[in-house]
Amino acid sequence: MASLAATFGRGAMTNGWVDIKNADVILIMGSNAAENHPCGFKWAIEAKKNRNAKLVSVDPRYTRTSAVSDLYAPIRPGTDIAFLNGLIRHALNTGRIHEEYVRIHTNGPYVINEKYDFKDGLFSGFDGSKGEYDKNAWQYEADPKTTAYMVDKEMKNPRCVFQLLKKHVERYTPEMVERICGTPKDQFLKVADVVTSTGNAARAGTIMYALGWTQHSTGVQIIRAAATLQLVLGNVGRPGGGVNALRGHSNIQGATDMAGTFEILPGYLKTPTGATQTLAEYLEKGPPTTLNKQAWPSMNYWQNYPKFMVSLLKATYGAKATKDNDWGFEWLPKVDGNYSWMYIFDDMYRGNSQRAGGTEPGPEGFITFGMNPVGIGPNSSKMINALA
Repeated sequence: MASLAATFGRGAMTNGWVDIKNADVILIMGSNAAENHPCGFKWAIEAKKNRNAKLVSVDPRYTRTSAVSDLYAPIRPGTDIAFLNGLIRHALNTGRIHEEYVRIHTNGPYVINEKYDFKDGLFSGFDGSKGEYDKNAWQYEADPKTTAYMVDKEMKNPRCVFQLLKKHVERYTPEMVERICGTPKDQFLKVADVVTSTGNAARAGTIMYALGWTQHSTGVQIIRAAATLQLVLGNVGRPGGGVNALRGHSNIQGATDMAGTFEILPGYLKTPTGATQTLAEYLEKGPPTTLNKQAWPSMNYWQNYPKFMVSLLKATYGAKATKDNDWGFEWLPKVDGNYSWMYIFDDMYRGNSQRAGGTEPGPEGFITFGMNPVGIGPNSSKMINALA
C-alpha cells in the first residue's frame, strides 16, 4: 500500500481483475498467480487467447505460471529492484516510452532543486545518527517571482524529474542486471523487448505481483520501481494497464479495499474518532494540502478528500444527508482507541475488562474468519494464552 498510495493516491490495485483481459503484455513477478490465484489468473489466459497477449514470468523458480508463459527469466531472490530499473533504463535508452503521457500525466517535467542528489547509495538529506532522511531537501524548484513550480515541458532540463530518473537508472545496464540478478543477459533483453513494447498509445501492459515482493524488507521500493516503469510506459489509467497487487494471505488487500479494517472507511478515508464531532474538524485533521497552490492538481490526489467524504456520506444516508446537517457526519460511528486485532489480543492477554486507553469494555470473545492468529502473530505463546 505504501508504494501504490504514494504513486497513485490509493494503495489498491489500479485495475480490476477482469480488466487484465485487455492487456497486450502481462509481466508477473513476485507471484505464482496460476497456482495461487487461479480464478483471477483466468483473465490473463483470456488475454493470451483473445488478444495474443504475451505473458512474461520472472521468478527464482520455474512455476506453473512460468509453464504457461510465453517467456520465462530466472532471477535471484531479492534483486527485483535492479531488474525493474534495468527495464526502465531500456525503455528510456531505446525511446520506448509514452512521452506525451509522461509529460502530461506525471511529474517528469518538474524541476527539482539543487539540494537533491544521489551519491554512494544514499539520497541527499540522510541523517546517519537517526537513520532517516530529511525530505525537505527533496523539493521542486520554484520560480522566485511567481512561486510557481518550474516545469520543463520538453523534459531536457538536467534537473527535471525525467532526466534525474534517466541518470539514476543508467547504471543498470544488461550486464549489471546479469551480475546482480543472475538473469542471463540475452534473457533479460528478451523480457525488456516485450515489456517495453507497450510504451505507446497502441498497446497496454500490466504488472501482477504478490507476496514475492511485499514480504521483502525492500518491498516498498520494489513496487515503487514497478510503478515508475508503468508510468514511463504510459500504462496506468488505461484498459489493460496498471500495477496490480495480488494478496496471498487472509485477503489483506480486500480488507482495506472494502474497508473491513477498523481505521478506514470505504475509499481509504480515515475513520473519525470521538474527538471529531463535526465534519469541519474531521477534514481539518485529515487531508493533506499541496505545498504550492500553483502546482498541477494531479500532484495531490488527496486534495479531493473533502469531496470524497461528502460523497460517502451522501451515498450512506441518501436524501437525509444535507449541507445543513453536515451531510449526516454526526450519525457516522466514531472509534475510541485502536481496534486492530493485535491490540485486541493484547487486551485479551491482559484480561482487561476495559480496553487500554479507551472507555469501551474489553473483548469477551473472539471470532476469526480465514486467518490463523496463532500461526501468523509475532508471539504464538501469547496468542494461545490470550485465547485460553
